[in-house]
Amino acid sequence: MSLQVQKDWLVRNFELNPWQLFLVGWRLIVSEIGWNFTRMFRQWEIRQMKKRLDQEKLKLAEAVMAGTSGRLEDLGLKDKDPDLDLVLGQVSFLEEEIAHLENELTSKRSAFLENRKARYLGQKT
Repeated sequence: MSLQVQKDWLVRNFELNPWQLFLVGWRLIVSEIGWNFTRMFRQWEIRQMKKRLDQEKLKLAEAVMAGTSGRLEDLGLKDKDPDLDLVLGQVSFLEEEIAHLENELTSKRSAFLENRKARYLGQKT
């Protein structure tokens, strides 16, 4: 659908004069800029958590290597090492948090678009 067709459709269906249509366009642009700032900061947070996850995995590898003296046959780890448990818990937590943040960002974008449709176009899906 071309821009002119969309504009004509909006004017016909919502009886917007050109000035109102201009204002709606600017509101859409400003809301998209706001969304981009939100997305940018959330992605920065996710990148920081991924870096932290990499650090925890490195600590995990070091703890496993220290606990097994570098021998593969010692990987049974019968004796629980509290440091190893702590690192495993941290790795698990960070993986879950990263997945949660990525899913939340996707769902917020969908809600943002639905809200915008309802607000500016009167559409509810």
